Amino acid sequence: MIDLNDLKRIALENAEKRQKNGANITTDTRKMLKHCATEVLEAMEAYAELAIVREANKDTEVCTFEDEKHFESELADVICCVLIIAGKEDIDIERAIYDCIEKNERRANGIGDKL
Repeated sequence: MIDLNDLKRIALENAEKRQKNGANITTDTRKMLKHCATEVLEAMEAYAELAIVREANKDTEVCTFEDEKHFESELADVICCVLIIAGKEDIDIERAIYDCIEKNERRANGIGDKL
């Protein structure tokens, strides 16, 4: 089982170490949210590239490993940004995700503010 709260601690520590070593990275929440948005755009671009490859090879169902890994890597970047923010803001990210899943489950069952 993955411990997201442990991963948030590691992600924040790594970001802080990189910052101390001169990397152009910040742990400021506002700036990280902006960076996270950039990572989402990069994931969208990687997925668009993957979709083109998949469409071009739909008859053979062949897809390049590099295209799949690029998309996976960009998604992981998004999650790492979120973990850094959760670490910086001391958010119990596991609880927050479970709460979100439960809320969406209620909505899926016609219960709640949005369906």
